[in-house]
Amino acid sequence: MTVKKLHCLAIALLAVAVSSCEKEPSTSDLHRDYLVYTAHDTAINFAQFDTYYLPDSILIIGNANKTEYWKDANALEIVSAVAGRLNAAGYTRTQDKETANLGMQLSYVRQVTYFVGYDNPYWWWYYPYYWAPGYWGDWIGWHYPYQVYYGYTAGSLLMEMVDLEADQTPGRKLPIIWDSFIGGLLTSSESLNQQRTLTAVEQAFDQSPYLNK
Repeated sequence: MTVKKLHCLAIALLAVAVSSCEKEPSTSDLHRDYLVYTAHDTAINFAQFDTYYLPDSILIIGNANKTEYWKDANALEIVSAVAGRLNAAGYTRTQDKETANLGMQLSYVRQVTYFVGYDNPYWWWYYPYYWAPGYWGDWIGWHYPYQVYYGYTAGSLLMEMVDLEADQTPGRKLPIIWDSFIGGLLTSSESLNQQRTLTAVEQAFDQSPYLNK
């Protein structure tokens, strides 16, 4: 065997030895960071809106066969954080859904995975316990005036702003004029999950300055 071949063999054996001793990465590292994504209808002037309606609960999207809502102290803290940022942006929260200019709906993905594509406007159609358009009025579905494609996994928060002043003629879909997807929130610590969620909510509004009136 030539010196060159011996040298190559030595390098190969060293690489195998190093890789065999290398510690496997911890799966907890997969949740070290989170993602905050926001999008909006660029044709909308948000200064035209004054009031909004925000339910005191967060819809849970999980594996249950019935509609679930998250209503504990943590959920109310998240709802309060969203309301606080909307108030700071110049909007007024109202308890009268019928007179509100805007609607805010919050959803939390617990233990399932969904993929959302712009090509299918009824992207939650096969999940019967998602926010129904009828909650906001006589609408036949949802409409996104901008391109949307997400992958939802466990520990994701979805915030959506709907235009309640949109033309509600028969056959019209309710437009969602701003939305935020926050992913990677789930860790083994409940308190850390909550803190990451609150921080991510703040980040979603920080990166959406057009919402300020």
